[in-house]
Amino acid sequence: MLLKREFNKRIFFYVLGMSQLFLAVVFILSMLVSFVYEEGSWPHFFLSFAIAAATGGLLVYFNRNYNSAISKKDGRLIVGLAWVVIPVFGCLPFALDTQYFNLTDALFESYSGFTTTGATTLKDVESVPKATLFYRSFIQWVGGLGFSVFIIMFVRNFRNGANNLFNAEFNSIEKEKDSPHIDSTVFRLFIVYSCMTVACFILLLFGNMTPFEALCHSLTTIPTGGFSVANRNMAQYDTYSQIVVMFFMFLAGMSYFLLFYLLHGKWKKFIKDEQLRMYMFIIFFFSLGFVFYFVYSLNYTFSDALRTALFYVVSVVSSCGFDLKVQDMGMFSTSALILLMFIGGCSASSSTGLKIGRVIVLLKYIPVSIKRLFHPRAIIPVRYNGKPLRDENISLIFGFFFLFLTCFILGAFALSVAGNEFMHSLALSAANISNVGPIMGNLSEGFSYADLNMTSKYILIVLMMIGRLEIYAFFAIFSYSVWSRN
Repeated sequence: MLLKREFNKRIFFYVLGMSQLFLAVVFILSMLVSFVYEEGSWPHFFLSFAIAAATGGLLVYFNRNYNSAISKKDGRLIVGLAWVVIPVFGCLPFALDTQYFNLTDALFESYSGFTTTGATTLKDVESVPKATLFYRSFIQWVGGLGFSVFIIMFVRNFRNGANNLFNAEFNSIEKEKDSPHIDSTVFRLFIVYSCMTVACFILLLFGNMTPFEALCHSLTTIPTGGFSVANRNMAQYDTYSQIVVMFFMFLAGMSYFLLFYLLHGKWKKFIKDEQLRMYMFIIFFFSLGFVFYFVYSLNYTFSDALRTALFYVVSVVSSCGFDLKVQDMGMFSTSALILLMFIGGCSASSSTGLKIGRVIVLLKYIPVSIKRLFHPRAIIPVRYNGKPLRDENISLIFGFFFLFLTCFILGAFALSVAGNEFMHSLALSAANISNVGPIMGNLSEGFSYADLNMTSKYILIVLMMIGRLEIYAFFAIFSYSVWSRN
């Protein structure tokens, strides 16, 4: 039986075309970097620009008369398909540079960049042309903000469908907006995101980073991406640079709406937010445990232990994944880092994982379920930020939790079948579904994604996508009920 679909194909192809044109601009910027540093990589970006500009222009032209109405189903599908398709075009500069990438590694690098995972197949990052390093940093910056934000900014006449696009990208327990008009919220979000990037760049200039290194690290810190332009990651830089990066990783792991409250002077709402308090408590609690462990088990000085502990905890809970290249951290530290990967940062941020908002609801449901067991007729709601949650919202959170764990277990199983050691498979699955790729170098001494076989890399690409799309938008692509007319 022929499947009848009501998906708004024209608007998707139009959005895809606009994305291609945006990529073409990024390719030109990267080509300019190649000229500035007098490198020979500019032909890869010029050819990528030509392909992206041609295909993007044709898609926009032939689909310009699209129907601007976007349903919830359309929103999910547009966002899901965009995240699947755009990184394929984004891998062009990598695929054309056969000195450093084969096709599989090019796709892996592109998906890792756009999903802000930060895992890389490059063993010697410092030997790679600066234009390529700038490009992979910039696509993380784009991926951290999310495609829906750029779509809403550049394609204005979406009627009320912009809300459906925004909600498909930014899943949150409370569907908050800074303004009644989604366009205004998106614009302010873009301004805050950009200002944080500029501030990070300026502050990094006062450390031992070159302007190019400061630019690339600011482009990957704010989106909690983790790509570095140094072989030793953040261990290559001084304490000041590490503290600056740590501070902005902390901010990037917070909800964007909380940053709006802070900027608008709504201190009470900011301070009383349950998610923020849990976020800070997690960082404090785990950092304290790490400090004691580093001092008494690894013989660190207190100052070094405090700096290292805070850096790793903030890096992992924000899902950025920057590494200080500390080896032999022991089973306690490894287990704690994997747990932090699962928790992730705040809802409505560029960080991934379960998200702290969901963790709060799951924890609050435990005493409520016990009370309901002994008082079946009592109405005992689960409250979040003082507001009672509907049972359907709680069911979605439990569904997300179950799917997340299922994908993690299946991912670890698939990686084991692909020929990886069991413990490595568990760590790889956790790191990539939580989009915290670079930290794997710390969990396993001498590890490199370049050494994985082709099957393992494609499994990890799928896990990256599932984690970045927060599961539902990813599986919506393969859902009959989403595609069908009814």
